[in-house]
Amino acid sequence: MKTIPNKVILAFTLIGIICSCQSKNEADQPDPLSELISSNLLKDGTIDPKLLIGEWDCIKFAYTADGNEILKETALSGGKLTIPVASTPEKYLENRELLWCFGYINSCGLYCSLSGSSIKLELVYCTYVYVKPPHEEYDIRSALMNAYSFVIKGDELIFYFKGTEDKNLLILKKSDNP
Repeated sequence: MKTIPNKVILAFTLIGIICSCQSKNEADQPDPLSELISSNLLKDGTIDPKLLIGEWDCIKFAYTADGNEILKETALSGGKLTIPVASTPEKYLENRELLWCFGYINSCGLYCSLSGSSIKLELVYCTYVYVKPPHEEYDIRSALMNAYSFVIKGDELIFYFKGTEDKNLLILKKSDNP
């Protein structure tokens, strides 16, 4: 059996590092269209983190081309997002009760990081009850994982997310039953 020379291993390692650094730098660059949509959605809304706290029912997906007009609304039949704290500092990762929780059929704990209207949600844990795809739960969870920004307008929480062409807004309504 032949062994792979150290120079070959080193070359592939360096290529991997260079590629991952380039991808990260590209991801860190602001996307002008996403910035425009986020800015336009913010008109007549707020990004006060304290207003995030509570229970939110997932009510619809929608689409916007520029953040000014909301089109192609599609009603959702389930899903709830519970937000116990506005942002989840690192020290809270060990305490599941302080993570954001998305529940539908499965329950998922989410780590949240906020900066102005920008939001990043990362999956920390998720139960696994098999649901035959396609299913709303997958679409909602995908929207949350790809969330770019948020805005609160009255009793609605709107997440702008990237990743699909026909829908880019997840709209939730403040739950009447906290």
